[in-house]
Amino acid sequence: MSTIKFKDQPLANCIATGLLAFVLTIPMHELFHLLTFYAYGFGDQVTMFSATCVGFDETQVDFQSLAPFHRIMAAGGSASILNAIIGLALFFILIRCRMGSMMRVFLIQLMGAQLATGFGYFMCAPMNFGDWGVVFNSFPDAPGLVQTLKVVLCVIGVVGTMFSFFALNYMSYYFIEGPSYKKERLYVALRLHLSMLLVGLLAGLIGGSASPASGGDIFAAIFGNMMWIVFFWGFLFTWFMVKHPKESRFLYPLPQQPYHLLLVIGILLVLIDLIILGPGLVINSK
Repeated sequence: MSTIKFKDQPLANCIATGLLAFVLTIPMHELFHLLTFYAYGFGDQVTMFSATCVGFDETQVDFQSLAPFHRIMAAGGSASILNAIIGLALFFILIRCRMGSMMRVFLIQLMGAQLATGFGYFMCAPMNFGDWGVVFNSFPDAPGLVQTLKVVLCVIGVVGTMFSFFALNYMSYYFIEGPSYKKERLYVALRLHLSMLLVGLLAGLIGGSASPASGGDIFAAIFGNMMWIVFFWGFLFTWFMVKHPKESRFLYPLPQQPYHLLLVIGILLVLIDLIILGPGLVINSK
Protein backbone atom coordinates (compact mmCIF):
# COMPACT_ATOMS: atom_id res chain seq x y z
CA MET A 1 0.00 0.00 0.00
CA SER A 2 1.45 3.38 -0.96
CA THR A 3 2.17 5.97 1.71
CA ILE A 4 -0.22 8.92 1.73
CA LYS A 5 1.59 12.24 1.40
CA PHE A 6 0.18 15.62 2.30
CA LYS A 7 0.31 18.29 -0.37
CA ASP A 8 2.77 20.18 1.84
CA GLN A 9 4.57 17.37 3.65
CA PRO A 10 7.18 19.60 5.38
CA LEU A 11 4.33 21.67 6.89
CA ALA A 12 2.56 18.51 8.11
CA ASN A 13 5.81 17.33 9.68
CA CYS A 14 6.38 20.69 11.39
CA ILE A 15 2.84 20.61 12.77
CA ALA A 16 3.48 17.08 14.11
CA THR A 17 6.67 18.15 15.89
CA GLY A 18 4.93 21.33 17.07
CA LEU A 19 2.21 19.29 18.75
CA LEU A 20 4.85 17.23 20.56
CA ALA A 21 6.73 20.38 21.55
CA PHE A 22 3.53 21.81 23.02
CA VAL A 23 2.81 18.65 25.03
CA LEU A 24 6.38 18.58 26.35
CA THR A 25 6.20 22.23 27.40
CA ILE A 26 2.84 23.30 28.85
CA PRO A 27 1.72 20.08 30.61
CA MET A 28 5.34 19.51 31.66
CA HIS A 29 5.41 23.02 33.12
CA GLU A 30 2.46 22.04 35.27
CA LEU A 31 4.09 18.72 36.14
CA PHE A 32 7.10 20.67 37.47
CA HIS A 33 4.68 22.47 39.80
CA LEU A 34 3.17 19.20 40.96
CA LEU A 35 6.58 17.66 41.66
CA THR A 36 7.64 20.80 43.53
CA PHE A 37 4.56 20.61 45.74
CA TYR A 38 5.45 17.03 46.65
CA ALA A 39 9.13 17.88 47.16
CA TYR A 40 8.17 20.52 49.72
CA GLY A 41 5.74 18.20 51.49
CA PHE A 42 2.49 19.64 50.13
CA GLY A 43 1.48 16.33 48.54
CA ASP A 44 -1.25 15.70 51.09
CA GLN A 45 -3.09 18.79 49.86
CA VAL A 46 -5.94 18.50 47.37
CA THR A 47 -4.20 19.26 44.09
CA MET A 48 -5.75 19.93 40.70
CA PHE A 49 -3.62 18.93 37.72
CA SER A 50 -4.83 20.35 34.41
CA ALA A 51 -3.69 21.41 30.96
CA THR A 52 -3.05 24.99 32.02
CA CYS A 53 -2.90 25.08 35.78
CA VAL A 54 -1.98 23.17 38.89
CA GLY A 55 -3.72 24.37 42.03
CA PHE A 56 -3.50 23.60 45.70
CA ASP A 57 -4.89 25.17 48.84
CA GLU A 58 -2.34 27.92 49.42
CA THR A 59 -4.03 29.03 52.65
CA GLN A 60 -2.92 25.78 54.32
CA VAL A 61 0.77 26.36 53.56
CA ASP A 62 2.96 28.47 55.84
CA PHE A 63 5.18 30.04 53.18
CA GLN A 64 6.72 32.46 55.68
CA SER A 65 8.38 29.55 57.46
CA LEU A 66 10.44 28.89 54.33
CA ALA A 67 13.65 30.68 53.34
CA PRO A 68 13.12 33.19 50.46
CA PHE A 69 14.56 30.91 47.74
CA HIS A 70 12.47 27.92 48.84
CA ARG A 71 9.40 30.12 49.19
CA ILE A 72 9.84 31.28 45.58
CA MET A 73 10.23 27.71 44.34
CA ALA A 74 7.37 26.27 46.38
CA ALA A 75 4.90 29.06 45.61
CA GLY A 76 5.22 28.68 41.85
CA GLY A 77 8.56 29.92 40.56
CA SER A 78 10.12 26.51 39.94
CA ALA A 79 8.37 25.71 36.65
CA SER A 80 9.30 28.81 34.63
CA ILE A 81 12.87 28.69 35.97
CA LEU A 82 13.20 25.08 34.78
CA ASN A 83 11.65 25.98 31.41
CA ALA A 84 14.26 28.70 30.86
CA ILE A 85 17.11 26.37 31.85
CA ILE A 86 15.86 23.60 29.53
CA GLY A 87 15.46 26.07 26.66
CA LEU A 88 19.02 27.36 27.06
CA ALA A 89 20.37 23.79 27.31
CA LEU A 90 18.57 22.88 24.07
CA PHE A 91 20.09 25.90 22.33
CA PHE A 92 23.62 24.68 23.07
CA ILE A 93 22.71 21.10 22.13
CA LEU A 94 21.40 22.31 18.77
CA ILE A 95 24.52 24.30 17.90
CA ARG A 96 26.95 21.62 19.13
CA CYS A 97 25.38 18.31 18.08
CA ARG A 98 24.61 16.81 14.70
CA MET A 99 21.23 15.14 14.23
CA GLY A 100 18.65 14.31 11.60
CA SER A 101 16.38 16.86 9.99
CA MET A 102 13.20 15.80 11.81
CA MET A 103 14.90 15.72 15.21
CA ARG A 104 16.38 19.17 14.64
CA VAL A 105 12.98 20.62 13.71
CA PHE A 106 11.45 19.15 16.86
CA LEU A 107 14.22 20.37 19.17
CA ILE A 108 14.15 23.88 17.65
CA GLN A 109 10.41 24.13 18.30
CA LEU A 110 10.83 22.64 21.78
CA MET A 111 13.66 25.08 22.52
CA GLY A 112 11.50 28.03 21.49
CA ALA A 113 8.53 26.80 23.52
CA GLN A 114 10.65 26.28 26.64
CA LEU A 115 12.33 29.68 26.30
CA ALA A 116 8.97 31.37 25.75
CA THR A 117 7.38 29.69 28.77
CA GLY A 118 10.35 30.53 30.95
CA PHE A 119 11.41 34.03 29.95
CA GLY A 120 7.88 35.01 28.90
CA TYR A 121 6.70 34.45 32.45
CA PHE A 122 9.62 36.46 33.84
CA MET A 123 8.76 39.38 31.56
CA CYS A 124 5.18 39.49 32.87
CA ALA A 125 6.28 39.42 36.54
CA PRO A 126 5.45 43.11 37.25
CA MET A 127 1.81 42.39 36.33
CA ASN A 128 1.41 39.92 39.24
CA PHE A 129 0.29 37.42 36.63
CA GLY A 130 -0.01 33.65 37.10
CA ASP A 131 2.73 31.77 38.93
CA TRP A 132 4.77 34.82 39.88
CA GLY A 133 1.66 36.55 41.19
CA VAL A 134 1.33 33.66 43.66
CA VAL A 135 5.02 33.96 44.52
CA PHE A 136 4.78 37.70 45.23
CA ASN A 137 1.63 37.22 47.33
CA SER A 138 3.60 34.80 49.51
CA PHE A 139 5.89 37.68 50.60
CA PRO A 140 3.57 39.99 52.60
CA ASP A 141 6.44 40.40 55.06
CA ALA A 142 8.94 41.63 52.45
CA PRO A 143 7.44 44.25 50.07
CA GLY A 144 10.90 45.58 49.23
CA LEU A 145 12.07 42.17 48.10
CA VAL A 146 8.96 41.79 45.94
CA GLN A 147 9.64 45.06 44.11
CA THR A 148 13.28 44.09 43.56
CA LEU A 149 12.26 40.67 42.26
CA LYS A 150 9.80 42.22 39.83
CA VAL A 151 12.43 44.51 38.35
CA VAL A 152 15.10 41.79 38.13
CA LEU A 153 12.72 39.21 36.62
CA CYS A 154 11.33 41.68 34.10
CA VAL A 155 14.83 42.61 32.91
CA ILE A 156 15.85 38.94 32.64
CA GLY A 157 12.56 38.19 30.88
CA VAL A 158 12.99 40.94 28.29
CA VAL A 159 16.61 39.97 27.58
CA GLY A 160 15.71 36.26 27.44
CA THR A 161 12.75 36.87 25.13
CA MET A 162 14.89 38.93 22.76
CA PHE A 163 17.49 36.14 22.84
CA SER A 164 14.69 33.72 21.86
CA PHE A 165 13.90 35.76 18.73
CA PHE A 166 17.51 35.66 17.58
CA ALA A 167 17.96 32.00 18.59
CA LEU A 168 14.99 30.92 16.45
CA ASN A 169 16.30 33.00 13.56
CA TYR A 170 19.76 31.43 13.95
CA MET A 171 18.34 27.92 13.84
CA SER A 172 16.40 28.61 10.64
CA TYR A 173 19.57 28.63 8.56
CA TYR A 174 20.25 24.95 9.09
CA PHE A 175 17.41 24.45 6.57
CA ILE A 176 18.11 27.34 4.18
CA GLU A 177 20.51 26.50 1.37
CA GLY A 178 20.54 29.98 -0.18
CA PRO A 179 20.43 32.54 2.66
CA SER A 180 20.19 35.48 0.26
CA TYR A 181 16.95 34.19 -1.31
CA LYS A 182 14.00 35.80 0.44
CA LYS A 183 11.49 33.26 -0.92
CA GLU A 184 13.49 30.39 0.53
CA ARG A 185 13.72 32.12 3.90
CA LEU A 186 9.95 32.66 3.84
CA TYR A 187 9.36 29.01 2.90
CA VAL A 188 11.33 27.75 5.91
CA ALA A 189 10.13 30.41 8.37
CA LEU A 190 6.47 29.70 7.60
CA ARG A 191 6.82 25.98 8.28
CA LEU A 192 9.37 25.96 11.08
CA HIS A 193 8.13 28.87 13.18
CA LEU A 194 4.62 29.92 12.12
CA SER A 195 3.31 26.34 12.38
CA MET A 196 4.46 26.21 16.02
CA LEU A 197 2.86 29.59 16.68
CA LEU A 198 -0.50 28.33 15.40
CA VAL A 199 -0.25 25.05 17.33
CA GLY A 200 0.62 26.85 20.57
CA LEU A 201 -2.07 29.51 20.19
CA LEU A 202 -4.87 27.14 19.19
CA ALA A 203 -4.15 24.48 21.81
CA GLY A 204 -3.34 27.08 24.45
CA LEU A 205 -6.49 29.12 23.85
CA ILE A 206 -8.75 26.06 23.87
CA GLY A 207 -7.15 24.71 27.03
CA GLY A 208 -6.90 28.11 28.68
CA SER A 209 -10.51 29.11 28.07
CA ALA A 210 -11.72 25.79 29.54
CA SER A 211 -9.35 25.88 32.50
CA PRO A 212 -10.63 26.67 35.99
CA ALA A 213 -7.67 29.08 36.27
CA SER A 214 -9.13 31.45 33.69
CA GLY A 215 -12.73 31.12 34.86
CA GLY A 216 -13.78 30.82 31.23
CA ASP A 217 -12.42 34.30 30.49
CA ILE A 218 -11.23 34.24 26.87
CA PHE A 219 -9.25 37.47 27.38
CA ALA A 220 -7.33 35.89 30.26
CA ALA A 221 -6.64 32.88 28.04
CA ILE A 222 -5.38 35.14 25.23
CA PHE A 223 -3.10 37.07 27.59
CA GLY A 224 -1.79 33.84 29.08
CA ASN A 225 -0.79 32.57 25.65
CA MET A 226 1.03 35.68 24.43
CA MET A 227 4.27 33.79 25.20
CA TRP A 228 3.99 32.11 21.79
CA ILE A 229 4.70 35.46 20.14
CA VAL A 230 8.40 34.49 20.11
CA PHE A 231 7.67 32.25 17.11
CA PHE A 232 6.03 35.12 15.24
CA TRP A 233 9.14 37.24 15.71
CA GLY A 234 11.36 34.29 14.87
CA PHE A 235 9.37 34.03 11.62
CA LEU A 236 9.76 37.75 10.85
CA PHE A 237 13.46 37.79 11.75
CA THR A 238 14.16 34.92 9.37
CA TRP A 239 11.98 36.25 6.57
CA PHE A 240 13.16 39.84 6.28
CA MET A 241 13.92 41.67 9.54
CA VAL A 242 17.42 40.40 10.38
CA LYS A 243 20.31 40.31 7.90
CA HIS A 244 20.98 36.76 6.78
CA PRO A 245 24.38 35.16 7.53
CA LYS A 246 27.10 35.47 4.88
CA GLU A 247 28.06 31.81 5.15
CA SER A 248 25.42 29.10 4.85
CA ARG A 249 24.82 26.75 7.79
CA PHE A 250 22.64 24.52 5.59
CA LEU A 251 22.66 20.85 6.59
CA TYR A 252 19.50 19.47 4.96
CA PRO A 253 16.04 20.57 3.77
CA LEU A 254 12.95 20.43 5.94
CA PRO A 255 11.90 16.76 6.32
CA GLN A 256 10.03 15.51 3.27
CA GLN A 257 9.36 11.92 4.40
CA PRO A 258 5.83 11.35 5.77
CA TYR A 259 5.66 10.87 9.55
CA HIS A 260 1.99 9.94 9.90
CA LEU A 261 2.41 8.06 13.19
CA LEU A 262 4.16 11.04 14.76
CA LEU A 263 1.31 13.32 13.70
CA VAL A 264 -1.31 10.94 15.12
CA ILE A 265 0.59 10.64 18.43
CA GLY A 266 0.91 14.42 18.68
CA ILE A 267 -2.81 14.95 18.06
CA LEU A 268 -3.78 12.27 20.59
CA LEU A 269 -1.50 13.67 23.29
CA VAL A 270 -2.84 17.20 22.83
CA LEU A 271 -6.43 15.92 22.93
CA ILE A 272 -5.70 13.99 26.13
CA ASP A 273 -4.19 17.14 27.60
CA LEU A 274 -7.15 19.33 26.64
CA ILE A 275 -10.04 16.94 27.23
CA ILE A 276 -8.89 14.83 30.19
CA LEU A 277 -6.44 17.06 32.03
CA GLY A 278 -7.97 20.37 30.94
CA PRO A 279 -11.04 20.27 33.21
CA GLY A 280 -8.80 19.18 36.09
CA LEU A 281 -8.07 15.98 37.97
CA VAL A 282 -8.40 16.08 41.73
CA ILE A 283 -5.58 14.29 43.55
CA ASN A 284 -6.07 13.77 47.25
CA SER A 285 -3.49 11.63 49.02
CA LYS A 286 -4.96 12.06 52.50
